[in-house]
Parts: sequence; C-alpha cells; structure tokens
Amino acid sequence: MQHQHPRRIPFCAQSRGRRKAAFISVKNNIRRHAGILGGLFSTQDYLHGKNGWIDCFFLGRKPPVFYNCVIDTTRNAYKEQVRELAYEQSYALVSAVDHRLFDHAVKDPSSGLWAMTLPEEKRFDALDGLTRREWVERQIPRIANDGAIKVHEGWTLHHDYRFGIGLHVTLDVPYLTIEAVNAFILRFLAVEVAYANPSPISYRYDELENWHIESNAMADPGQWPKPLS
Repeated sequence: MQHQHPRRIPFCAQSRGRRKAAFISVKNNIRRHAGILGGLFSTQDYLHGKNGWIDCFFLGRKPPVFYNCVIDTTRNAYKEQVRELAYEQSYALVSAVDHRLFDHAVKDPSSGLWAMTLPEEKRFDALDGLTRREWVERQIPRIANDGAIKVHEGWTLHHDYRFGIGLHVTLDVPYLTIEAVNAFILRFLAVEVAYANPSPISYRYDELENWHIESNAMADPGQWPKPLS
C-alpha cells in the first residue's frame, strides 16, 4: 500500500486555529528568553557577538502573523558567493569525481560493522597540481579583490512556508549581535514589506577577517554562557 504524504499547506492557507496555536508557541518562546534577547525574537543559534548568519522567529504586528527568518550579513553573503564562484571555476576545469560509498569501506570481521576511511584528496594537473579545496582557497582572494561580485542589503518575503511567513534578510552590519537583530526587527515591523537597497556592496579580501564557512552552535538561550550584545 502506498503511503500518501500530507499536503504542504502554506501558513497563510492554514486554519486560523492552527495559525493561532503556532503564533502562541512562538510568542511563548520569545517571552521565555526576553531577558537575554530583548523580547522581540527567539533563536536557537548562539549569538557570540560575531555571527555572520542566524535563524530566528519574531511576531508580526497583527496576530497570528509571525516570521520564520534567516538573516545574513552582507559580509557573509559576499563570502558565500565568492566561495561558490571559486568552486564553479574549479568544476569548469575539472568535473566532479564520483566516489562510490563503499569504495573505501572495510568490514570488521568481529563486529560485522563497516568502517569508512576517507580517501586522500586527489590532485589535478588542471588545477596546478592542487587539490580542489586548495585551489578554491587560492582563488578566493583573487575573486574577492576583483570586485565583480556585488551584494545588496535587502529582504524578501516567502509565503510558501508552512510555519510562519518566510523572510530572507541580508543586513549591512558587521556582525549579527542581539542589538543588531532587534534593530532590524523594529525597522522591518514599521512597514512589513520587502526591501532592496540599490547600492551594491563588495569587499576586498583583507577587509574580512574570516573567510571560512561559518557554522553556529545551537543551544537554548538559557544555556548560553552569558548574554552578548
């Protein structure tokens, strides 16, 4: 018998009771950590003072509207686009190498379990004898300093989300601190519409201190070492 998956009903098309219950859940989470985050939003991403992106929730002006929001800094967005272009350039020179899952697996005779060993990174003549990762890291400063990539501050609304209204934000601040997030929310709630700043932004490589892929530690705000702003 074939199982049918439930329909992915967008938040705005759900019953008012269902939307109200979701709204109350988000509202309670915001209240729970208002002493740390300021009472406007909730997040599980540890805000350490130098975040380049976070996921968060905040309430709209009229219940039961709330926003399911991802915020990037323009700096983080720029770094991601530079890295993406570097990888695209590497694949234009050398196509992806297909590694089969069990090519490097060894079965333990005593336990019967499979142990995986990662293959050594391959070097390519077309990439100047470098591994793909090494070549990409070498290209990143060149692409960044070229200035061809431009990012813009702005945000877009997405009404296909099942839990709240989607909001994708690129914010022109150095880092996403608690104060910066609260300031954005107040700015957005004044109008609650999409926005695009026409002025392009780019950065030179030495203007940004960290070009690695950023990840956030996830923890309840009550478990954070101390509130940071």
